[in-house]
Amino acid sequence: MSNYTIIFDDQCGICSTGAKAFVKLGLLKNEGAFPLSELAENELTCHVDPQKSCDEMAIVNKQTNEIHYGVEAYAILIAEKHPKLSKIVNNSRFKSLLKPVYVFVASNRRIIAPITTKNTSCEPTLKKGHRVMLMLLMVIFSVVVTFQKGEILKHTDLFGFLNGFKLLQVTGIGWAITGFLYRKKDKWDYWGHLSIIAGSAIFIQSLALIGYHYLPHVAWVIGSMGLSDLLMVG
Repeated sequence: MSNYTIIFDDQCGICSTGAKAFVKLGLLKNEGAFPLSELAENELTCHVDPQKSCDEMAIVNKQTNEIHYGVEAYAILIAEKHPKLSKIVNNSRFKSLLKPVYVFVASNRRIIAPITTKNTSCEPTLKKGHRVMLMLLMVIFSVVVTFQKGEILKHTDLFGFLNGFKLLQVTGIGWAITGFLYRKKDKWDYWGHLSIIAGSAIFIQSLALIGYHYLPHVAWVIGSMGLSDLLMVG
């Protein structure tokens, strides 16, 4: 049995899934995963930094009450269950490479996979650089796929007036205006959610482009655009 209890954000899909995965993999027992929303109700976690545990996953040693966060916490759990991997996961270079990725995902986790945003037990620290990076990744992905759709549509009779650049202008202006007009205090969360919605729609359309590659027909493009629009409206 593990000597550690992890404190995970139960208002984040990534965190909840990760906690369940640790239990299934045998890294933790069922009672070893503790929801962040119940932090104040447990004596074991009385020394845990509330904000830091909201920003990064925390683990508590049940015997010594020693606390670790983030990448360090993951390394300890993995090394405890699989000692042969200890040298790898505790390597300083490995951690230095993994930490920026972890911080990026952790700071955007409620944007990428939110469960609820009402009556939240804590608010992760906003890291604007990581939020901008997330939005840029979604923008680049969207631009590439949208351009390819336009280049396909320009060869059809019905949409021959379009091409990659024109379709980018038509769709991009709408998203840009939607984001710019939203000026409330939670605008960074709104912009993040907006980019994920757009990225999810484009992901569906990217799958259609794969289908088009093997069975060329404009129905792939038109159908995926209609489907993604329905999902966004829903």
